[in-house]
Amino acid sequence: MARAEKAASPPSDVPADPAAQARAQQKTQAARDRKRTSGLEDLELWLSDLVREGLQAARARPYGDWDRQAARLVDAQLGGVARLVRQIPALLHDESGEALTAHLGQLWLLTQGWRVRDTLSSVEHADLLTALGTPLDRASLPPATPQVWQTLGSVQEEDGRLTVRRTWLLGEQQQLALLMDFAPLGQALPAPLAPDRPFTAAVAYAPSAVPQRAILQGEVMAAAAPLPQPGGTLTELQASYAAALALNPWLERIGAFVGPAYLTLDPPQLCDVAGHAVPLHARVEQGDLWNLLARAETQVQTYFGEWDGQSFLPVGAIPVDAATAESTEAGVPA
Repeated sequence: MARAEKAASPPSDVPADPAAQARAQQKTQAARDRKRTSGLEDLELWLSDLVREGLQAARARPYGDWDRQAARLVDAQLGGVARLVRQIPALLHDESGEALTAHLGQLWLLTQGWRVRDTLSSVEHADLLTALGTPLDRASLPPATPQVWQTLGSVQEEDGRLTVRRTWLLGEQQQLALLMDFAPLGQALPAPLAPDRPFTAAVAYAPSAVPQRAILQGEVMAAAAPLPQPGGTLTELQASYAAALALNPWLERIGAFVGPAYLTLDPPQLCDVAGHAVPLHARVEQGDLWNLLARAETQVQTYFGEWDGQSFLPVGAIPVDAATAESTEAGVPA
């Protein structure tokens, strides 16, 4: 009897029916989409009530209200949207309400983008899914051609129950790439890339209307010469961010070079030699700012950092060559 049952059972190494697998995947995807649709419809009503009640009523809400709404979105497999909802309380203290209005607009646009998802282009659809919180399918990215890259620096922060590290790379064609590493709180992240060290590797970009997120494919080999790093003005920074937002309205930040430029302490600002200035990110604490100022040695530098439309977070800096520094010295206050 045992031999007969074994003979009747299909061998374990027989490949599964591709058509059955496809049907199962479609069924799973349909169930996920129904959950997301329900969650985003609930969010749409919640946002309408929030706006109708006004800023003062929002400030009076207990923190538990934001957490409960975020939890419902997590249950609907909308982790990225839940994270945006959790950020709302930090924006309620702005008297103008501009930051809160822009943030709520992003959330509302997600609900509307989901409604018309079938009309979006492939890269627009990819950006929508990323904003909703869909993990990057690394295996689906096509192989990239190896080239020389250089690490510009990294930012590490806590996001909910995760530690997140963003590492920025500069490619030999002057393109930027953003590597993302995640680990549960209390656990170690993967070993970081050495800062300012050129290397050769294949870097594949995730699909997006504004390609930034990328992954390393295969081996990382040391390269000999460092890459030249571009400069930029604050006017160009604003224009680049506006152009990126026009393509991906849920983009949280871009990487950018600004230089020749210098930092000021009171108020904390990044200034270019044309006289324009932008505030530094709140994460740049006083000690970090003093460290950056000390490294600048009172001279202009080229800064690379993250710009979120409101503030600049320096990630790295390189001295401006002597000729450039002399030509711009007059624009720097003593």
